[in-house]
Amino acid sequence: MEYFVEQYRQWLRDNIALTNAFSEESLRQMSIQMLLGNNYRLITENNTKSKLTLTYLWLTDVIDNAKNEFGDNWKNALVEDLSNIRHRTPEQNNLLFWLAGLTQKTSTNIGVSKNDLAVVIEELQRYIGNLLTNINRYEDMDTAWLLMMAGSATLNIRGSDKSKVGKTLEGVLIRSILNVLGLTENENFWMNIDRDAEVDRETDCEIQTARGRIRVEVGLISSGNQEVIEDKINRVGVNGVVLFDKVGQKTRIYETADRHRVKLIQIRNNQPLVEMYRHLTRLVNFDLNAPPQLEADIINSVNALPADIFTM
Repeated sequence: MEYFVEQYRQWLRDNIALTNAFSEESLRQMSIQMLLGNNYRLITENNTKSKLTLTYLWLTDVIDNAKNEFGDNWKNALVEDLSNIRHRTPEQNNLLFWLAGLTQKTSTNIGVSKNDLAVVIEELQRYIGNLLTNINRYEDMDTAWLLMMAGSATLNIRGSDKSKVGKTLEGVLIRSILNVLGLTENENFWMNIDRDAEVDRETDCEIQTARGRIRVEVGLISSGNQEVIEDKINRVGVNGVVLFDKVGQKTRIYETADRHRVKLIQIRNNQPLVEMYRHLTRLVNFDLNAPPQLEADIINSVNALPADIFTM
């Protein structure tokens, strides 16, 4: 059966601003937004919604084609057809799970393998059929099924975008700040330090100081997840730095940071370049570049950085 995978990919390439959220230009532009203290999520959220919209249309096309090909038994037949494809594309692989109202991660968590999906869908049809019969809406089975698949696709795409883009941006943010301030990687600072006998967990960054090194952690966490920031505060040690996006009004992370003598730098609605400069000036034994503070100067400084800072 035709799954329109190439058409779907073309839609994404031609219409999604950050189809490749890991491209140099995408990461550079999101870094600029963070250094300006703006909400970078507004960029990624529009990107995600556009990707979801095109995915929903793709699902509609695939299901319409399956109905034409297989008739009323399209769900079971589609699972069988997909299962018989030896080398499925990532899109086809996702579709196989979405048909059962699952993501691959959820499927693993509840102990359902690919080989179980045919049986799961058969049982799900009976269950949903009875449910819709009870409310006199059995004729809407296919509509309900499409919405269920769309819900699974939403969880899949949102979860994937959030974890991958967020982790990549954390590294890019540190590199951008420190390079603008005049530090050189592998000379004045080091990224992604593995755990060792001295530090039992991986560290996002370490910066050379007059007395040794300080650790830096980034948590692009918004309000409601202050425990993640608390954990990072406990990790970085005296004079360490934790950069974060935003926390709720009732947060206690500042009290925790004071106790541990840790520098907190809020990115949103703030000047992370200036904050980092003020903190490092008293610790390092080399001259730092004065941080740009005007919007145009920050944009020019980031645009002047070499491409390899934004190449993952």
